[in-house]
Amino acid sequence: MKKILMISATLASLFAADYQISGGFGRHAVSNSSIKDYNFGNLRIGKYLPKNHILRLEVERSTSIKTNTQDTSLNRVLLNVEHDFDIDSNFVPYAFIGGGYQWVKGAYENAAVADLGFGAKYKITDVFNIFLEARGMRDFHNNDNHYGLIGGLGFDFGGEKPVKKVVDSDGDGVADNLDKCPNTPANVKVDANGCPVDSDRDGVADYLDKCPNTKPGVRVDANGCVIDSDGDGVPNYLDKCVDTPKGVKVDNNGCPIDSDKDGVADYLDKCPNTPKGMEVDKNGCAISYNFHITFDNNSAKIKPEFMPKIKKFAEFLKAHPNVKAEIQGYTDNVGSYKYNLMLSQKRAKAVYEALIKLGVNKNQLTYKGYGPANPIASNDTPEGRAKNRRVVAKIIY
Repeated sequence: MKKILMISATLASLFAADYQISGGFGRHAVSNSSIKDYNFGNLRIGKYLPKNHILRLEVERSTSIKTNTQDTSLNRVLLNVEHDFDIDSNFVPYAFIGGGYQWVKGAYENAAVADLGFGAKYKITDVFNIFLEARGMRDFHNNDNHYGLIGGLGFDFGGEKPVKKVVDSDGDGVADNLDKCPNTPANVKVDANGCPVDSDRDGVADYLDKCPNTKPGVRVDANGCVIDSDGDGVPNYLDKCVDTPKGVKVDNNGCPIDSDKDGVADYLDKCPNTPKGMEVDKNGCAISYNFHITFDNNSAKIKPEFMPKIKKFAEFLKAHPNVKAEIQGYTDNVGSYKYNLMLSQKRAKAVYEALIKLGVNKNQLTYKGYGPANPIASNDTPEGRAKNRRVVAKIIY
């Protein structure tokens, strides 16, 4: 035992600073039948070396060991080199290799030994850790092997011990082990995860975003600008007519402008400035005009309130001398067909004469009564019959 203490004191002087001390208990299984499996205590002191190495001096003492003939005991000194694989984590796996000498009291022989193994430490705090390791040991003199498992508590103290190396490859201020966006360009502002800041959350980082402050949920292009598929100046999320041909003037909704409100956009309209109320064809040219005159039952008299509509149509004809119109009169189906045909003729003539008085050229006009033909509503209700008692103009080019 004195030899062990002397060797321990000499080697411990090498460990002036930057060291750890650990203690634990374990058990060895032995392959030779002359000695039984045994428990032991382990005390170690370690010096931190470069490149995550630790030089460990270990002293072990067994409890009572049973042999085939008598009880004995064992003392052992080991010098091992340990390599820690990941000092940046709280869980640190390691491996070690080394050798030493053991003194045995009893029938078992003193012997030089070599050992190797692996283990892991878990850092409870910056200075305390617990460890568990497995070890294999060769006893050269007694020609047997010891296989052990050791667990215990460690304590770091002294000078500077290895510290976690903080690596920030892209220099954005966020360490690589926390950086979810490595390789960020230099001088780009990043968030806590090391990713370039995207203030408007459109998926394009601020340093690339040519259209900042995009509204939430709006789809953008690679430049962070709202998408305008048809290039009409109205972004898709506001555009109600997303397939407008290139160069067509649009309104605030992105739809082609229809100045005369006839349902045909200006760029397609071959007859611009069609009066309101005209039914038009696909080219925007008038094909009919409903005067919306409501006649009393059995009457062809035009009420004063309907004259503005007649004047509007008169202005259209005078502005388009190449256009002709057939004034068509209609009735509901109440009464005889012959009577209704005559009544519709009178209604058409009344409008025809009103247009002539307003200055329309006679050569542009004809009139005809169609009786109850071509109803536009049901004749089964008073409201429907009133709609059918009407006068319309059929446009002829």
